[in-house]
Formats: sequence, C-alpha cells, structure tokens
Amino acid sequence: MERRRISETEHKLVILHTLELLGPVTGMQLIQFLAEKDLMNYFTMHLNLSEMEEQGQIQRRAHPLGSLLEPTDEGLFTLRSFIRRIPGSRRRLIEADADAWRERFRAEQMTLSEVMAREGDRLTLRLRLLEGPAVLMDLILADCDVPEAYLSRRWQLAAQGVYQHITSALMAGFAPDAPVPQGAHPALQQASRAEWLLTLQDASDNPRMTLLLTLPDEHLARWCLSRWDELASALRDHTAAMLRAVRV
Repeated sequence: MERRRISETEHKLVILHTLELLGPVTGMQLIQFLAEKDLMNYFTMHLNLSEMEEQGQIQRRAHPLGSLLEPTDEGLFTLRSFIRRIPGSRRRLIEADADAWRERFRAEQMTLSEVMAREGDRLTLRLRLLEGPAVLMDLILADCDVPEAYLSRRWQLAAQGVYQHITSALMAGFAPDAPVPQGAHPALQQASRAEWLLTLQDASDNPRMTLLLTLPDEHLARWCLSRWDELASALRDHTAAMLRAVRV
C-alpha cells in the first residue's frame, strides 16, 4: 500500500512535539527515537532541523556530548497552535513511551565514558558524571581490566554508586569545625563562589587513578584532600570492581 505523503509542516510539528516530551536531546538521540518509531529518517530530520533553527523554532545548548536540541518559546507556540495537524496515530506513537525514552536519554547525558588507551586487555578509561552542564566527577582509571564491551551502559548503571562510594569515603568523619590543612595546594582550586575543584592522583608518576571532584565548600574540599592519600588505592580497586560487577 502506498504510504501517505507527509508535509514539511507535519515533520516540523512532529519534531517539536518530540522535543517537548523528551526534553533537550542530542541530534543522535532525536533520530534514534524518530527512526525507531518510523516517524522520520535522518535526511528528513536534518533538513527540517536546519530550517527550524533559521526560523527560531528550536535552539541548541552546549553539552559535553554535543549540542542539545530544545524548542524555543516560538516553537512551542507553533506546536500549540497546530498540533492537530499531526494525525492522532502519530501523536500516540510519540507519546506512548516518551517517559521511558526521556529517562534513558537523561542517563546517557549524565554519564560519559570513553576508552583513552588500551594495551592488550588493559584499558585506560575516562568516566564522567554530570548534573546538567556541571561535572560532578571526572575519573580516569589507567591499566584496568574492566571489560570494554558495553562500557557506556556499564558506566550508566555504576556511576551513581561509584560517586556515592567515593564521596562517602572521602567525607567520612567531616564536621564544620574539623581541622584541615591550610594554605595553597595544587590539587585545590576555587571554580566559583559555590564550587571548589579537587584534582587528585594516586601517584605523581604514572598515576593509575586521577579524580576530579566538584564540591560546594572549601572546608569540605580540604577535608577530602586530607584523606585522599590514605584512601586512594582502596578507592581505585573498589571502583574497578564495581564496574566489573555490573551486569549488562
């Protein structure tokens, strides 16, 4: 049976409705959703996105994964005005499991992973945990035996647990009046009035673990710094073990 011809207006409305329900997504995430639902192919999406940006209906927001697409107020007004031009069957396709897709895409945007180097079955991994555009944790594990297969999914499932374990261990025993080392330290940097960055390594030469943490308070950051040398080796081993233990 011949397929119905879909107008450019309908394609644009489908994109707007999808972005409204999914929230900010990368171009790759958007086409993944649209193609899976047989709503649009990459070429059609790309052409319409270009026009919609020029018309001020969508905008891009910077993100480490690449720019995120989201509708502008003008785009949402257009959608409200003409949403009935999307056939009900196509609206239902978009809306059916949008919540699950939105959660999946948020998890992908929060957890970034990459293999920086490999030597045999030993890998150097970079693992990041984000909250919006802010980096909560940036972790490099060198010479580790975590399986490379399904690494991004493995990190998505392990990231919150790894972050909680590392921060809980470093913050254990903290009190606002706890004595901490004073003075300048190369590992400690103030990023803003409410953010302090800790950049820690388990060895000055050939580190096997490098950790960047964003913390809300200087005193807390200095406390974590004071505990690092004692805990670094155990934290590295536990982190690698948590990644290996994930079932994907």
